[in-house]
Amino acid sequence: MKHLITTITLLLITAGFTFAQVGSIKGSVKDGKNNEAIIGATVQIIGTTAPLGSVTDVEGNFEIQKVPAGSYKIQISYVSYATKDIENVRVEADKSTLINAVLVEDNKTLQEVVVKGQRQTNTEVSVITEIKQVQQIAVGISAQQIQRTQDRDASAVIRRVPGISIFDDRFIVVRGLNERYNTVLLNDIITPSTEVDTKSFSFDLIPSSAIDRMLVFKSASADLPGDVSGGAIKIYTKTIPDGNSFSVNFSTGYRAGTTFSSATSHKGGGLEFLGIENGTRTLPDNFPNRRGVILNAKSPTIIQKFQDLPDYYAPKQINVSPDWRAGINFSRRFYIKDVEVTNTSYINYSFSRINNTVSQNRFNFPGQKTEFFNDQFLQENARLGIMSNWAFILNPKNKIEFRNLFNQMGNKETVVRGGGNIENNLDYSNGAFRYEARSIYSGQLSGTHELTAKSKLRWIAGAGYTYRNEPDFRRFTSTRQTDTNEPFQINLQQFESPTLQQAARFYSRLGEIVGTGTVSYEQLIGAKKDEAEQQAKLNVGTYVEYKDRKYSARWFGIVNPNRVGDELLTQTPAQFFQKSNLASDKVYYTEGTNFDDKYSAQNLLTAGYASFYWPITEHLNATVGFRGEYNRQQLQGFERGGGIEVNVDRPVFTPLPSVNLTYKFNEQHAVRAAYSTTVNRPEFRELSPSTYYDFNFDVSRKGNPNLVNATIQNYDLRYEFYPSKSELITLSLFNKTFKNPIEAAIFYNGSTVAFTVANAKTAYARGVELEVRKALSNPDNATFLSKMLVTLNASLITSDVKTNVTTGSTDRYLQGQSPYLINAGLFYNDDERGLQINALYNVIGKRIYIIGDNVISANIFEMPRNVIDLNIIKSIGKRLEIRASIQDLLNQPFRLYQDTNRDNKIDTKTDGLYQKYRRGTYSMIGLRYTL
Repeated sequence: MKHLITTITLLLITAGFTFAQVGSIKGSVKDGKNNEAIIGATVQIIGTTAPLGSVTDVEGNFEIQKVPAGSYKIQISYVSYATKDIENVRVEADKSTLINAVLVEDNKTLQEVVVKGQRQTNTEVSVITEIKQVQQIAVGISAQQIQRTQDRDASAVIRRVPGISIFDDRFIVVRGLNERYNTVLLNDIITPSTEVDTKSFSFDLIPSSAIDRMLVFKSASADLPGDVSGGAIKIYTKTIPDGNSFSVNFSTGYRAGTTFSSATSHKGGGLEFLGIENGTRTLPDNFPNRRGVILNAKSPTIIQKFQDLPDYYAPKQINVSPDWRAGINFSRRFYIKDVEVTNTSYINYSFSRINNTVSQNRFNFPGQKTEFFNDQFLQENARLGIMSNWAFILNPKNKIEFRNLFNQMGNKETVVRGGGNIENNLDYSNGAFRYEARSIYSGQLSGTHELTAKSKLRWIAGAGYTYRNEPDFRRFTSTRQTDTNEPFQINLQQFESPTLQQAARFYSRLGEIVGTGTVSYEQLIGAKKDEAEQQAKLNVGTYVEYKDRKYSARWFGIVNPNRVGDELLTQTPAQFFQKSNLASDKVYYTEGTNFDDKYSAQNLLTAGYASFYWPITEHLNATVGFRGEYNRQQLQGFERGGGIEVNVDRPVFTPLPSVNLTYKFNEQHAVRAAYSTTVNRPEFRELSPSTYYDFNFDVSRKGNPNLVNATIQNYDLRYEFYPSKSELITLSLFNKTFKNPIEAAIFYNGSTVAFTVANAKTAYARGVELEVRKALSNPDNATFLSKMLVTLNASLITSDVKTNVTTGSTDRYLQGQSPYLINAGLFYNDDERGLQINALYNVIGKRIYIIGDNVISANIFEMPRNVIDLNIIKSIGKRLEIRASIQDLLNQPFRLYQDTNRDNKIDTKTDGLYQKYRRGTYSMIGLRYTL
């Protein structure tokens, strides 16, 4: 470790960073009276040694290239118009300063001009240009294309990227690989996981309006984290706006099967509409401790404490109103003395509901159905999001940025369950009332400094916080004999040992803090070249991240040691759960909290890297890199039952070499090849022995402290064709070999079924990808087809796993790996009429949702869903915009099938339907007004 730190330090002292020291000035000049283009206007920079200037073309546009970084006075003149001088126009290296000027006839006051000094990164052309320039295999999407799709958040946006799919409607899957193999970076800092059980980032946290661009790197490099076996997803939020702006938006949505229907919800706190738990559900601070409850469960004092808690059974009928969303977006650019300050801020709020009818079945080893559920499942989601990004441009060579993103989310679930147990001839009448509040903050302070004409330094310091509160998760079960009209009987334990399923109240909290820091330094090697692609350069950097998590749960259940009979147990839930039924001679609560209901975890990741870009010839270049990652993962917990201590402590150094080769035939054709080693580490929750009961699936979820890291060898080859600056066609081949891949699996402990995680022995995934982004006609032609763009993203993938089980198993697909992905889009854009129309299609192939245990349960597969979205955007004047969309037009069901005949195939006629529901076609209309 000492040698690694020494090496990194020396590299940081002796190496550097490269970039060009020139920018450009471009824009337009128009007549202030009729807004027509002024042809032949002279635009020149005053005071330079060598004359620099340009003349406007037939559309009134101009561009002055290769302007040295600095601050200038610009003069715009034309015969019969008043000459306009613009002071303090800043030019930054590698960036375009935009000037949109309006001239009036001589002797009249000129209208204000808008000066914008930023590198344009949010257009299709700029994103494709960035993809061409990076050394890795990458794809991306711009803010311009995001606006066309009408997507609300990043989870919907990224479905448009080739080889991408979304798992659980929130989590990204790259090249069909399980979400665990992908790493998300927000403005170049690894994001904290937003889920307890898995490595995930909820992309739906970030509104689409906040995104500048999104890039997905499918081949690794030294400057990327080591855990990018599927891909590294980089989301860049807006910091430097084009100018001052203020806009408000409002939309309302209708979901088929939900909106205007009657649904069962339950009572909660007064601030839940903001995603905030105000203490209504929270266990009081002065509540007796675990030992006190266990020893004195029957005492009047303890019984009174439980009677003081909110009502257990508190359903309410509601008529579901339409969803609604609102937002305020504003940006400012101003000066504090000589420092230019910019701010881009967003405030977004949404409230939505989904009311699903969910059918579920369970099967035994021979494939016979043993149990079934019919659920009415209402989800109510509230979200308040705030983003505020600041930039302080000290001068053209130094810039400080401060980014902040905060989301407050509340998820309220009400489940009314029917069904039955076929083996035992029982009918079910169960229920669950759950609320979860999450607070997530991510902040970053960064600096970019051009030290010399050949070097650049960039640093980022980040801090993040995640808090998850799940107070008073209540669930109960009741049964009766099948084919009878007898009342249902509440199920209770007949001794003082409650269960998580029966008349239980569950409370949990999770807090995680994350601190990060990174420094990168880049240096030109040799004489400075005019063409950046012909310039050798050396990159070095370091990355440090520390995580600290605390998780604790406490739960109770009503028990019946007094053997109270049917007179009480056959009451309706509304009657049974009345507080007056709690008594020492009736039924009462006792503690169920076990040793495994808490854990603490820490993770320290330190990394150093160096990479060398070498232009071997005019057409061939190579980037060779090495990254070393030292990771120490620690977890402290206890086993259920006996309380055996679990102490995970795994310090591991992982070497991660990478090579990226590019051969450019010309500006339109290129071939890329890449090799890299990457790593995949278990998440905290996956290592913890803690047990969590999932009512929706009726299973327990449990970690595995014996998990080990997975290592992956990655090989990529891609051909690229760029017909124009905004078009591309690419064809890719890839191969990945896994050692110890980590997969979701079913575990049977002799009495209950649990979902867990486990290592397989080896695996591979191989595939081909095609991406097309092409206009149907030359955009310069004023035809209908010239306004249309077609996109096609398709992937075909095969995979195979060698398991660690020696008997009773066969090779199979990699868990979570889709055999194919298809995304297609047709976009119509008429700027003159202010009209955009697009149609989007998405489907993912059948994939294994969870691995069976070869004892009771077989593999469970997620089936394909064809999704079509339609969007229309119409501008009315310069300030008002109307948006309408229909999402999931086909409303095909979400289906899980179990391979009950164990042939590693799914036949919907013979294999068992595990779960099925429809989300409902979603229609939305909204307004956006810009001041």
